[in-house]
Amino acid sequence: MTKQKSKLTYESALQELQEIVSNLQEAAISIVDLSERVTRAAELLKFCREKLRETEEKVQGLFD
Repeated sequence: MTKQKSKLTYESALQELQEIVSNLQEAAISIVDLSERVTRAAELLKFCREKLRETEEKVQGLFD
């Protein structure tokens, strides 16, 4: 992982995901790096989903 999880924010994860997608669309990632980037994208997606779930639970808690 290029960034430490403790310093990762939703915004920085989303930005990194956007960069990966952009590089894939532009074919700027070599086939050798493709597996690594896809793995990183999966990690970032998992992180973002967890953050969104946590936020949703907190918001729901405010209205219960």
